[in-house]
This record gives sequence, structure tokens and C-alpha cells, in this order.
Amino acid sequence: MKNSNPSVLVQSLLGKNQIDFYLRCLKSLIENCRDPIELHLHSDGSLSEENKEEILCVFENQRVSLSTFSDSLEKTLDELHGKPNCQRFRKESIWGIEFFDPLFAQTENEYSFYLDADILFFKPFQGLFDCKIVEQGAIFLRDKQWDAYSLRPWHLIGSGKKPKLVRGITTALVCWDKRVIDWDYLEWFLGQRRYHKIPEWIMPTAQAGLAARCEAKTLSTRQIPNLYPNAKIDEETFGVHLLGSYRKQWLPKIRKYEIASNVTANAVWARFEKCQGRRAIGYGLNQIKRWRNTRLDLW
Repeated sequence: MKNSNPSVLVQSLLGKNQIDFYLRCLKSLIENCRDPIELHLHSDGSLSEENKEEILCVFENQRVSLSTFSDSLEKTLDELHGKPNCQRFRKESIWGIEFFDPLFAQTENEYSFYLDADILFFKPFQGLFDCKIVEQGAIFLRDKQWDAYSLRPWHLIGSGKKPKLVRGITTALVCWDKRVIDWDYLEWFLGQRRYHKIPEWIMPTAQAGLAARCEAKTLSTRQIPNLYPNAKIDEETFGVHLLGSYRKQWLPKIRKYEIASNVTANAVWARFEKCQGRRAIGYGLNQIKRWRNTRLDLW
């Protein structure tokens, strides 16, 4: 039976590096999502005309559109007028593109749905892109292994204005009710360089602070796990986040799940959990765990 619900715009970001892998993942999204979606792709500025033709060829006869890098930059900077720290971060960081451009692709829409292009789906699923679930908050992937944030534990204690955090989230999946984003907090945090110890984790840390200010949720870790070396895949898993650091060791292992996938099977319904706050002690203990994982290879 054909789904009569209106389609949802799901957005992602592409560059020319490893484009075949990313297109494979995005193709799996289209094939396995049982909700009506359209795919809109942003560029990191590296896509050639040949790359764009390849993308359109892969998604021939499917509802897929592409942003122009220069047009997206101009539109986003216009929307960020009066927010110099946000504008600077958008111009200087690929993670600025990833966060800001999807928010402003459809200014008339109250909701934004973004997905990294390194999530591979191998089972039918439903309910991941649901405005009713996102309303008054946000949705992220849950990172049960690490709090992958850019600040230190002592930044969460003491007097004065401080960051707030929720327990580990991964911004490979980001769905926002744009009405609840605390732009004052975001502008403040992006201007506090003392909290920016790990550049690639600045925006996840900023979004963890935004999540602490609204009704944020995470997808069940059983359904889309982050593939660290000790990750588990079970019968409820319908997709996997192939983290760059561990991708090579996982790709041969997940091939069997792709082959075994039955596209006519009943869809797995997405399950969500409320985000929990993270305080200094818990954050500090998690950093010790990350150190053991990465420095001692103890998982």
C-alpha cells in the first residue's frame, strides 16, 4: 500500500573523496526507508561537474536534488546576519556546512533532517524522519562509547556562564525543530575558543549544549550503532554508522548483512530515548575510557 503522507526532505553532505562509498550508503537509504522522503545533497566545495553527473546518474528517476556550493554559502551567511561567530564557523569549517546549511535549505519548513553519508542501511525501516517525534526538540545518534566533545571536564564546574552537555551524541544524524534552537547560546559557545580543544568536535559539543536546552532524543543504539571495534549488530539493527577510523575493518564484516537483507521484510520501527544530562564527573570518567580505548587499545 502506497504511503500517502507528505514526503520529508532528508539532507546530506558530499565531497569528491570516497564518493563511491558515500553514494552506496545514500542509495541504501533510498532503498530501505519506508517513509516518503526526498534527498537533498550539499557540497563541501570539492564536487566537480563530473561528480555531479555521477550523482544524478546513481539516483536516476529518484527525487534527489543538489545544492550549489556558492549559493548555499551566500544564503546561509545571509540567514546568519548578526551572528558573527556563527558566520565565521560556517566559512571556516566543514562542520559549519553540515550544521547550518540544512537548517536554511527550506526556510519555510519548521523541521530539518540531516544524515551523514557514511551510514549504511541494510534493513527496511520506518519512523526515523518523523516531525511529531522531533517537535520541541532534536534527534541525534547516541554514542554510548564516548562523549566526543571538545572541552575539558573542569570547564563544566565553577562560577559564571558555562557550557551544558547531554551524554554522548553523534551528529551523524541531526533532526531539529528549528523553533527551539537557542541561537544566543550557540553564538556564545562558538566564540569561546577555550572550549574548542578538538576542532572536529566543536559542533557536536555545541549541539550537545543546544540539546540540553530542549526536548532532545537519541535513536536506540541497537538500531544504528556507531561501529567502534567493540560494537554489536543484532536483529534490531537496520543501519550502521561507519566511523572513518574503523571503517576498513568493518566493511568486510557488514557485507554479509547487506547480502542477507530482505527488502520485502517488515520495516523496523525507529525507537527513541530521551537525552540525559552530563556533569563534570561523568564526563571526566568517560574521557578516561576514551584514553584507554585509543591509547591502550583496550575496549
